[in-house]
Amino acid sequence: MRSRHILFISVQGHGHVYPSLGIVTELVRRGYRVSYVTTPLFADEVSAAGARVLHYKSEFDTFHVPDVVGQEDAEAQMHMVYVRENIAILRGAEEALGGDVPDLVVYDVFPFIAGRLLATSWQRPAVRLSPIFAANEHYSIFEALWRSNGFGHPARTPVVHAALTDLLGDYGIHTPIREFWDAIEDLNIVLIPRSFQIAQETFDERFVFVGPTVAAHGNDEVWEPPRPDAPVLLVSLGNQFNEHPEFFRACAGAFAGSEWHVVMSVGGFLDPASLGPMPANVEVHRWIPFRPVLERATACITQGTTGAVMTALGCGVPLLVVPYFATEAAPSADRVVELGLGYRLAPEQLTPEGINTAVRTLAGDNLVRQRVRQMRRDIHAAGGPARAATAIADHLERVPRHAAGS
Repeated sequence: MRSRHILFISVQGHGHVYPSLGIVTELVRRGYRVSYVTTPLFADEVSAAGARVLHYKSEFDTFHVPDVVGQEDAEAQMHMVYVRENIAILRGAEEALGGDVPDLVVYDVFPFIAGRLLATSWQRPAVRLSPIFAANEHYSIFEALWRSNGFGHPARTPVVHAALTDLLGDYGIHTPIREFWDAIEDLNIVLIPRSFQIAQETFDERFVFVGPTVAAHGNDEVWEPPRPDAPVLLVSLGNQFNEHPEFFRACAGAFAGSEWHVVMSVGGFLDPASLGPMPANVEVHRWIPFRPVLERATACITQGTTGAVMTALGCGVPLLVVPYFATEAAPSADRVVELGLGYRLAPEQLTPEGINTAVRTLAGDNLVRQRVRQMRRDIHAAGGPARAATAIADHLERVPRHAAGS
């Protein structure tokens, strides 16, 4: 009897691919055959996790979100690039797999259109993987993200509505766009602890909150501060929305010549040389594994996206969130503040003096540290990749082989 075949679908994003790799590794270890739709950017990591790599070409190779957000038609452009990315994933999976139809489709929440259409086309069960907040009948992460950017539902934008209607019609689906969008799978794996979920009391047994999973990359990395007794501050705006040299200069200037050691990760779109000379106690990287730094950190400044927040909290590090630069950061950043796990840096505080005061205040806030310690316990108790793999495996085994493939 052949191994059962699971297809993973994600998008070209560190915060989407990396959280799934621990689950892939665990499923492969248990004997499942895993295929994974991704781009060449993540092919090595996906292959190292034990999955067969299926390539697609991402729209975000040429579509740079920060260039669009201020434009008059930003809403239509953002919704349409989302649709095009899903179509690219959909076609990539269909072409790469051919007749090798999987028994189960596990799709990231971002490419849910591709995931649900593939599962429908193949008549296979599906599992939704949410590295951000889960959504149900009472709370919608999509609605929260749209609101934070001043957007409405894609169904109200004529060009998007037409594109989605045609796409769904190609797969024999004629339900209203909003109804298709809001459908809930029988199993949803959520990569945050339940205590961090918004409206947590409304989520039933269809939702398994396993907490963040350890990515299968960078786990052997070691980082040590130059001065063992130095308090450490990690600063990052992620990889997409970091073209703000004035922000990084302010963070560096805030602690120039002080007892603090500052580690800044500026991403792939900002040339570190553009920041100019840095103080001796500030190090600048295009990218650095966060976990080794956070294990020594006193505080972290981040845009507030869920992956960065979970990594910091998993290491017991309180947060200063700056959600003004990233289109998807607001809901998670707001939740950090609501739960008392850190502070929000107001725009007027983004000066060397404001940043210095906020970091030092946060470092001395014992109540925040107590709440962070409890959230860290919740994260480590949630079950991680082993619990996620068990839930997926149990869900698949409940499906008869004649229905899920043979």
